[in-house]
Amino acid sequence: MKKSVLIVVVGMALAGCQGVENSLGLGKENVVISGSSESIQFAVAWSSDLNAETAATTATKRALAALDGEAKAVVFYTYYQDPNFKPDETSQATACKADMAAEATAAKAVNDACAGVPNIGCRARPLCNGGTLLKNAIAVMAVGGAKASATTVATPIQDDRLATGKAIADAMKDVTDLKLVLALAEMRLSFETKEGVSVEDFIKGVLDNTPKGTTLFGGNSMPDDMASAGGLSGRQFFNGKALKGHVVAVGIGGPVTSFGNHANEFKPSAKTAKVTKSKGKWVIQLDGKPAEGVYRNLSGMTPEDKLTSDWLHPIGVNLGDGKNYTRMILNWVKDGKDKDGKAVDVPDGSLMFVAPVVDGTELYCLACQMKPEPIVTSAKSTVAESAKAARDAGVTAGVCLLSDCCARGMRLRTFGGFGTNDEVKEAVIPALGKDVPIFGFYAWGELGRIQGDYAGMDHQYQQHTFVSNLVGIK
Repeated sequence: MKKSVLIVVVGMALAGCQGVENSLGLGKENVVISGSSESIQFAVAWSSDLNAETAATTATKRALAALDGEAKAVVFYTYYQDPNFKPDETSQATACKADMAAEATAAKAVNDACAGVPNIGCRARPLCNGGTLLKNAIAVMAVGGAKASATTVATPIQDDRLATGKAIADAMKDVTDLKLVLALAEMRLSFETKEGVSVEDFIKGVLDNTPKGTTLFGGNSMPDDMASAGGLSGRQFFNGKALKGHVVAVGIGGPVTSFGNHANEFKPSAKTAKVTKSKGKWVIQLDGKPAEGVYRNLSGMTPEDKLTSDWLHPIGVNLGDGKNYTRMILNWVKDGKDKDGKAVDVPDGSLMFVAPVVDGTELYCLACQMKPEPIVTSAKSTVAESAKAARDAGVTAGVCLLSDCCARGMRLRTFGGFGTNDEVKEAVIPALGKDVPIFGFYAWGELGRIQGDYAGMDHQYQQHTFVSNLVGIK
């Protein structure tokens, strides 16, 4: 076994749990289940309570009790906010501060309630059939059924992201008919700006070492305290233990197939530009000219407008058929120095992204529309596309996994004036129906399949994106 892999557990424990309760007012029974015990089952339950132990125990027992037989694995998302923290939702830099003691209590309670069923989780605002649970809440997914197979793993995030991904894949070797890897990490997996350290290598490490057609899905957890912690650290949970600097993952096998999709609410520029010179993560030229000037022209920025690594004008990599996936600008160069005043060896006007944007890539400049309707519409249309694809393939919807950018949620609540500002209730349930389990989270960077192929990859790390994966039961 590789040294980088801490623990690998195959879950085959029987869940002996109490019946479903309805004490917290988040839905009729606060649990939705699909599938059959003879094949594969997915049960999603949720709970909200200021007492983290109560919420975690309740949700976990609800999910496990809903299954007709053995549980093979459990995944959960939880966020407990520091009670003394008052967030400014208009600022991505101060949007969260975790109550670490409460979330550690929640993780332990999940593990205790699992009674031997392997479990993973991360700090995140849950998205489930009960809606968007912004704080002091937990959502739990239990996987079971006679034909289901599952393995859980925790591995450190190495600078060698390829080895990190391979460690995940190596732990999945014994999963029968592996179809899906759900991986949860922290922002350091994706946002480190070191040259040669790329999240794309992590994706390759997983997918190059798992069966062809395996879907990789997931994303990054919320940071500890965005205002003061540098923004890259988060928290992952593995069998009741709180970890930092790790990826936790579950591999799921069985008679399932995935329908991955993605969307953003941005308006693309009328024209595209082509990357004509790049170096690592830096784009030096677009259309043969300094990248920044072309970017400013496409986005409508004036020479006086300051560049910022925010969500107003990301780029969209053109995938054709009206699809693109987004990447933020993270750095730029003026007078030989980057935005932090550090000397760099690329020309003025170069733009840096979270991963390489290779020569020949066709880019849109995307514009935020500063209103909530496009956010909701993009989520609804994307889920509807996947639901139709599943129906056309003759499979039953099993669970809809979501990795939705936290900034979309912030914008939805900031712009306001449209419905309840809840993508689940306004978009996902209307597109999917109320009887399909929904299990997702507000991510700080998303991983998933794209509608197309870019640089030889059909999966990408994405930003400011609603990424979904509808798991169909054959």
